[in-house]
Amino acid sequence: MASMTGVLDFETIVREQAPLIGRIASTYERRPALIEELTQDVLLALYRALPTFRGDASLKTFIARITHNVCVDHVRRATCRPAEQGDDALSHMIDPSQSAEEVTDLSLARDRLLTAVRNLPVASRQIVSLHLEGFDNLEIADVLGLTPGNVRVRLHRSKDTLRDMMETGR
Repeated sequence: MASMTGVLDFETIVREQAPLIGRIASTYERRPALIEELTQDVLLALYRALPTFRGDASLKTFIARITHNVCVDHVRRATCRPAEQGDDALSHMIDPSQSAEEVTDLSLARDRLLTAVRNLPVASRQIVSLHLEGFDNLEIADVLGLTPGNVRVRLHRSKDTLRDMMETGR
């Protein structure tokens, strides 16, 4: 199949898929400035890879694969950097119809979940973050080069680990 880059408008892709990229990046990095930097790295990698997109999988799956590859490289490079505290990248997502108490509770729950996801091993983090983005097991398998059965088993184990982390406050 011929390259589909003539059909795909990079600016449109960025406008439509940047939120997905940012959410996935936020499962790998907590600091907003580094999430932004990571997102920019993903967009550069996407721009370079777009000519190779053949349409074998959905564009969303293609973008998620690139995002995860860039994020995993980021984690590998960052293992020597000291951890810093910072605002969560998702903290701005507040529904104005919610009470202050509801917003606080939701924010705390989101922070706890993101912290727990960030503490998972990278292989588990990949599967969980894609699952949270609404990818099904077949799509996750395609992104990560696994079998759907392997994804199902790893996702189940990851959910159990997350549940334990959330219950024990780790």
